[in-house]
Amino acid sequence: MPLSNQVVFIKNDVKPIEIKHWYDQLLLECDLRVIMIENVHSIQGVSAKSNFMFGYNTGTVNAIAALTGSMVDLVNPKKWQKHIGVTAKGSEIKKNVASICERLYPNVSVRGPRGGLLDGMSDALMIAHYASQHHLIQTPDRTQYAIQTNA
Repeated sequence: MPLSNQVVFIKNDVKPIEIKHWYDQLLLECDLRVIMIENVHSIQGVSAKSNFMFGYNTGTVNAIAALTGSMVDLVNPKKWQKHIGVTAKGSEIKKNVASICERLYPNVSVRGPRGGLLDGMSDALMIAHYASQHHLIQTPDRTQYAIQTNA
């Protein structure tokens, strides 16, 4: 059973300095051990702007880690997906991840008001779940945080 009772997603429109202040506060309140980033590269068929923003956001997270002396760990998609039990292939992977996410974290909404998946939310939470299992992240109130870094 996950050690989480609250999940906070940081949206892409937040300024890097605001994320840094939020992260500094987390460091004071929690025993954070790692910043986990999905090890992906530019995606064929995706706009140049989306690929640029993904790289920019990943760079922001790496800069915050460097400024705070935090450890960064990269995980390949197949590795964290295998860990959580993804069995789907191709375009069905996102639905499978969301289903697992909803089972593990029933109080977290990864869907919008019309029932569609919110972009990247379930992936971000499952990467955080993977990190918590591999780096023994423990917080005083058993809170787990996920930072969404996709465009």
